[in-house]
Amino acid sequence: MTGPRQPHRRGLLSGRSLSRRLLLATIAFALALQFAVYAPVVANEHQALLRSRIQAAQTAVLALEETEGNQVSPRLRQELLANAGVKTVALKRDEARLLILADPVPGPVSKVYDLRLANWFTSIGDAAEALWGDGTRIIRIVDTPRLGGGQFIEAIAEERPIRDALAAFATQTLLIGIAIALAIGLLVFAVLNFALVRPIQRLIRSMTDFQDAPEDPTRVFVPSGRGDEIGDAENALASMQSQLRAAFSQRAHLAAMGAAVAKINHDLRNMLGGAHIASERLEQSRDPQVRRMAPRLLRTLDRAIALATDTLTYGKAGERAPVKEPVDLHALVQEVAAAAGALDRSRVAFENKVPIGHFVQADGEQLYRILLNLSRNAVQAIEASGAPAMVSVSATRDATHWVIEIADEGPGIPDAILPHLFEPFGGTSRVAGTGLGLAIARELARGHGGELILLRTSGDGTIFRLTLPDTPADQTVTRAA
Repeated sequence: MTGPRQPHRRGLLSGRSLSRRLLLATIAFALALQFAVYAPVVANEHQALLRSRIQAAQTAVLALEETEGNQVSPRLRQELLANAGVKTVALKRDEARLLILADPVPGPVSKVYDLRLANWFTSIGDAAEALWGDGTRIIRIVDTPRLGGGQFIEAIAEERPIRDALAAFATQTLLIGIAIALAIGLLVFAVLNFALVRPIQRLIRSMTDFQDAPEDPTRVFVPSGRGDEIGDAENALASMQSQLRAAFSQRAHLAAMGAAVAKINHDLRNMLGGAHIASERLEQSRDPQVRRMAPRLLRTLDRAIALATDTLTYGKAGERAPVKEPVDLHALVQEVAAAAGALDRSRVAFENKVPIGHFVQADGEQLYRILLNLSRNAVQAIEASGAPAMVSVSATRDATHWVIEIADEGPGIPDAILPHLFEPFGGTSRVAGTGLGLAIARELARGHGGELILLRTSGDGTIFRLTLPDTPADQTVTRAA
């Protein structure tokens, strides 16, 4: 038989690791942010290049102001236009005066950029068009002169220098953006990996190690003392592992005890049976003291036999599925009262409140064991208190269920054992008790598809309620796991 399949231990950046996915996600988000601002930045640079041509052209035109008739030599004109990076400049002032500085234009104008009308969307489109083009176009640039220098200024220029400068800027910006995205991605990854991924991996390793050897106390997780959600998870895991280890240890002890009880149970029952037979003869003794002690000795032996039987019964894999048939509830309760000693005790008064002729669909033997456990506990509690009290059993029926209540007027159940009342070896206050009776009774009730609960307990008495489904005799009830 092979052991449990161990989880695959992934490397830091293996194909399906959380670290790799986190790294790729952070880089992708950083790149997406860079690309979101990339287009506006490039468009803004395109506008700045166009505007720089206009500003340089305006500076060139200003040289005409100091010349006679706005005339300059061809050499000076070429130098002014070359410095401005344009072919033609026109400046309109005072609705009439138009200063022109021109050189032969190599071809017709293909595109007009009116910077006075530019907006965010058109700027992005213009920049994209310029980058995708081959730079052979002749363009006209129109804008408002600086410092109130006129109504408008326009220049005609070749697009190639502008396009080359824009392409260089776009490439540089793209590379810088990618570098920033990678740096941000790695930084965020490092922070998240240290704060989240590594603690999660530590939790996973602890789970895997604990799974291999849950009985080893060194495998219990040691919390780091963090105060955030990861710290809460660490504390919860440590607590769960500690509880599981304690449960495994208890289970091992119970298994060992069950094996030991199974070995000695047969011989012990035979010895107790022989002692019981011998004790019955003591009732025929002529010594009054012996005859008076004989019943108490017989009850003690009965309890010892029941103790061994209950312990062995609970140690089995489980109770058999109930075989339902009509059971005379009144007669069964009367039989239970006799077996529990409720009919022959001076301090105990018993009342069977179940109407004669009421039949319940149940496994008679298992229902007998449930009622016997509850009735015997009530009788023993009253006997231990030393005060007379009543024990009663009543039953009512609705459309779908039988409700059976076992009540007593005894001293009640101590508060200390109430939280563990139906737990094995936990629900008893008697020195000779095992705490198995109520655990077995509830298991049998749930096997019928019903439930057993403590309805009320106080210094005035205790009431247990047994609920059983009123099902036809041929209907199968699946016992709850």
